Amino acid sequence: MSRARWVPLALAWGVLVLCGLPALAITLSRALASTDLRAVRLAAFAPFGVVLYALCLVAILVLVLLAAGRGRIRLAVVAGVVALLLAVHVAWQAPFYAGSRATSAGEPLTVMTTNLLEGKGDIDAVVDAVRANKVDVLAVQEITAEALGKLTAALGDQLPYRAGQAAPGTMGTMLFADRPITKARRIETSMGSWAADVGEWRVVVAHPAPPTLAVWPAEQELIIEEAAAEKPDLLLGDLNASLDHHTTRRLLDDADLQDAARASNAGWQPTWPAEGFAGVPLPPATAIDHVLIGDSLVALATETVEVPGSDHLALVAYLGSPEG
Repeated sequence: MSRARWVPLALAWGVLVLCGLPALAITLSRALASTDLRAVRLAAFAPFGVVLYALCLVAILVLVLLAAGRGRIRLAVVAGVVALLLAVHVAWQAPFYAGSRATSAGEPLTVMTTNLLEGKGDIDAVVDAVRANKVDVLAVQEITAEALGKLTAALGDQLPYRAGQAAPGTMGTMLFADRPITKARRIETSMGSWAADVGEWRVVVAHPAPPTLAVWPAEQELIIEEAAAEKPDLLLGDLNASLDHHTTRRLLDDADLQDAARASNAGWQPTWPAEGFAGVPLPPATAIDHVLIGDSLVALATETVEVPGSDHLALVAYLGSPEG
């Protein structure tokens, strides 16, 4: 075999194997809705399936062109399967970019959620984002007593009402608002979640365990059950799950909620890990921080905000009231 033919063949097979195997693992993890924690972690990367299958499709088409006889036919069939899997992943991600966007009437509402990584997140960056975006409701996860003191001192004029509990490490969760917070109660996730009335809205701030802990399935179920019972107008926080996890999709269905980023066609907005993997400076790869809304609110836009020192980007959502 000539070098001119051998090199593209080797490259094409290499791409097919290196991209195809992880792509198939991600697809199966997402489709089978497994609670096995390895599958849960893989499902979080379902958006990357679009790129992986696109590369596989290019590679398999190169092989089709270089093949002959029955080998070409078999490879063409494989190309069809790869194209189908690519279409499946595109369909899974398309709602973030295309669909009907609601319009708003009445007073706007801006909400923000941020995870401070055991209180290490830059409080000044959080304060700047709250002030610049005129945030009305702020949810903070992994808030320590020191971070609470700084936020209270800096935002006492803009967000004078608060509920929840600051705690060491990852255990603190709090809610801040520009209107009275009443009927607050703790939801017993290991890292602390809360439900409360914020003015006219019922709000849940959720922070269930990450999928590195065995309690992940149970705490996801707890959030689903609580939200289905509460029927909140607003649920926000670090859900440690993306919309590619079956638990989040069930949460939307059972509690009649919409994801604000998807409802506003904001596109894929990954929020974690903001500081890369294992010391390698890579961009965020999965969208696990969410703002979810009920029928009493509409989503106009969402955006992420960098908080130095935290492994999460903050998420800001611009909301309004439905017309009519």
